[in-house]
Amino acid sequence: MKTLTPWLANRAGSVLEVGCGGAPYRQYLPDGCKYQGLDWSGASKAFGYEVEEVTYYDGNKFPFPPNYFESLFHTEVLEHIQDPHEFLRQCHKVLVDGGNLFFSVPFQARYHYIPYDYWRFTPTSLRLLLEEAGFENIEIKERGDDITVAGYKVVSVFYRLLLGSWPEKFCGCLLAPIAGLCLVIGQIGFRKPIGSRDDCLGYSVTAVKKG
Repeated sequence: MKTLTPWLANRAGSVLEVGCGGAPYRQYLPDGCKYQGLDWSGASKAFGYEVEEVTYYDGNKFPFPPNYFESLFHTEVLEHIQDPHEFLRQCHKVLVDGGNLFFSVPFQARYHYIPYDYWRFTPTSLRLLLEEAGFENIEIKERGDDITVAGYKVVSVFYRLLLGSWPEKFCGCLLAPIAGLCLVIGQIGFRKPIGSRDDCLGYSVTAVKKG
């Protein structure tokens, strides 16, 4: 993820990843960082993954003491949390004063990990949630624009057809040139947005724990 990897590269000390899944972003942390993964105990059954050296918990209270980690991040996790208010309060609790938070959420995204997909957040709601949890220096950045969204929607239809019945696969093959063009257009929207940022794929958020 374009905004996450530079953030990870600047970390030091202890770092907690919540909802870590297979921990694909661990490799981007500098040498010397102490990484800790955390995930829901039902993740293996619900989502089909389980990783060694990750702490699994009941999805309520983080099993770490207060003021424990210098940094904390989670990617595309908040929409799967039934109580995002309490979740962000838990993130706040385990961070040291002045600790750094990064997370990303989708905005224009399909219904996924069904039925564990509960929310879509606007910048206003994200700021309110973070301020209520005790964070400051909040920055919210859009990922792409409405042109990016349009391009990726066409590409998603293309992939769905390729995975369908033989008539659908045939239609998907016919649409392949259009899908390729839309993918290029979508990437342009990521790198140099020219459309509306109010209709984007999602948001990347950074914040700091007050202290």
